[in-house]
Amino acid sequence: MFPALYILIPLSPLLASMIIALAGHWMGEKSRRVAMTAIGTSLAISIVAFIDVVSRGEAIAVPLYEFLRSGDLIIDMGLYIDQLTVLLLLLVTGVSFVVHVYSARYMIGDARYSRFFAVTTLFTFGMVTLVMSSNLLMMFMSWEIMGICSYLLISHQSDRPAACRAATKAFLVNAVADVGLLFGIVLSYATFHTLDIQLILDRAPDMAEETFNLLSWFGHELHVPKVTIITLLLFMGCLGKSAQVPFHVWLPYAMEAPTPVSALIHAATMVNAGPFLLVRFSALVILSPVAMTVIAIVGATTALFAAIVSLTQSDIKKILAYSTISQIGFMIMACGLGAFVAAIFHMMAHGFLKGFLFLSTGNQLEATGSHAHHQHASEESKPPWSLYLGALILACVPPFLIFTGPYESLWTVHNSIAAKLGFWVIGLLTVFFTAVYLFRGVVSQFHPHPTSSVRPHFYSLKHLTAIGVGALGLIGLLIGVWSWFAPFLALALAKPTVSDTVVWQPNLFLMLALPLIVAAGGWAFAYMLHLKPKPSRAARSSLSKSMYVLFLNKFYVDEIYHVFIVRPVIGFARWLWRAVDEWLINGLIFGTAAMVVSMARWLWQVIDVRAIDRTVEGTGGTSIGLARWLWEAIDVRRIDKTSEQIGQAVDATGRKLHVVEPRTLQHHLLVVISWLVFAIVFFYWLVL
Repeated sequence: MFPALYILIPLSPLLASMIIALAGHWMGEKSRRVAMTAIGTSLAISIVAFIDVVSRGEAIAVPLYEFLRSGDLIIDMGLYIDQLTVLLLLLVTGVSFVVHVYSARYMIGDARYSRFFAVTTLFTFGMVTLVMSSNLLMMFMSWEIMGICSYLLISHQSDRPAACRAATKAFLVNAVADVGLLFGIVLSYATFHTLDIQLILDRAPDMAEETFNLLSWFGHELHVPKVTIITLLLFMGCLGKSAQVPFHVWLPYAMEAPTPVSALIHAATMVNAGPFLLVRFSALVILSPVAMTVIAIVGATTALFAAIVSLTQSDIKKILAYSTISQIGFMIMACGLGAFVAAIFHMMAHGFLKGFLFLSTGNQLEATGSHAHHQHASEESKPPWSLYLGALILACVPPFLIFTGPYESLWTVHNSIAAKLGFWVIGLLTVFFTAVYLFRGVVSQFHPHPTSSVRPHFYSLKHLTAIGVGALGLIGLLIGVWSWFAPFLALALAKPTVSDTVVWQPNLFLMLALPLIVAAGGWAFAYMLHLKPKPSRAARSSLSKSMYVLFLNKFYVDEIYHVFIVRPVIGFARWLWRAVDEWLINGLIFGTAAMVVSMARWLWQVIDVRAIDRTVEGTGGTSIGLARWLWEAIDVRRIDKTSEQIGQAVDATGRKLHVVEPRTLQHHLLVVISWLVFAIVFFYWLVL
């Protein structure tokens, strides 16, 4: 394979975005062809890269160019393609291609048709470049490109105020979280003296004992490992992009965007950036137990919080949004427990499934209504015992999938004690709640008297045989995928840690008996609820109603933000506006103007009135006095007599000149004639 070919994976969406942005006005609806061709090219080359990495068994480095050189700082732009990268490339380009094909018809008639595809292709470029980046600066640039594109996509219908407010909230929340990511990048360079991701991961074990005094500015000592601070700062960026508590408030409001945007953000891009970043820096994360504990707690809190809130929502898109928050929380928690492989497997499955759900929201609404109708009908008559037996059989399938297959290797590939305990706790809870959901689903959907025209016979022999064969096939497929997935992805992660601590290893009987007992308990719990469908006295109590209102209002997190953050910040901004703009700037301007006016008035009074005017008036008075004195001192009549005598002398002189003038003229003519005669005689003599 040619590694240079892989440059087209991020380059194709970028070129498509530029072409559509520049020529979209003339292309119109034909811009979808450029976008789909570019994303399809990226998907095809991603498949080639996946095959290449599988065959090689090692990572592929594609250097691009030297971006910056300043002293010891050298930043080389390049692409890094390993097992983690190719899996994410398949997810991102695959879902993005489906979204673009879906959008080609969904967005017809939109006034900003070409602009939509220009931004979506740029969004895909940002996520693809993020997963392929070889250094932190390139990753951060891609990170910010995704943030800007999310703002543009959420506010695509800018004529709707709700969309504009949602876009602003998403941008501000992510901007605050990105500050932590930026500090983490700066501290990473200060610690490892490089921004190359692979060099940082290679040098991380040697820097595990390095500490940083957080209170050095205050004259105190509080030494914290640098690895812990870097991990927590990087995790702060994950909180924003992946909508984790307390930065989760933007994601439900992002539903104001068109449906394809929701599928793109929730399934393939943006929200998956957080788990990807933690898995990429797994070698750094496992060196800090404190950071792993914080990550696990935040992820578990987010997963539980979003799951509870989603139960009380009535809008299907809001339900899907909180479901996304919950599932990403589980991925973050898995990273905090050291189960990085399980987090990526969960991400892949969730990405494809959630993309399908968002793109088929209408069908989901119809199915929800049909489900409610069937459930209502199931309450009218009692189902046969075979439905209960079938539900119990299905409830016993998940324990075999989780506890007897290689699924555990997805959690325990790093020999983490927390991951092993978390696997058992989460696995048993999954088995219990799965049994409850399966019981309700089977009893409501396969009721012998459904109201729909289709009447499935769950209790027939053919149906049980088909379910059994399908279940065995699914188990075999999942076992094969799990067996290949864990060792393949483990090559891109940190080396497994070896622990000398003795960990409880249950025998085969407990590995089967305990999960089966939990599954039967979940089935029994659902059966008891089915026998008594009416709410109990505890459910009708004031405490239950208060809890429901609390869940319905999302624990009032948005209101708390508004009271303790938004309103004080706006009030502080208004105070600054008054203090700086009105008091300081306006006061300075008005005060300066008043001072200039006062100075001008003083100058007018002192210089103009007192100096210039008085000088002019004094000079004028002196001139008048002098003129009067001259007029009095000199006799006017003497002057007139002298003037008369001068005039008479002039007249006499004129008369005399008049008499002399003819003789003077004759004299001049005689002189001229004499010289002419002399000249003629002289030239004639010369010629002879």
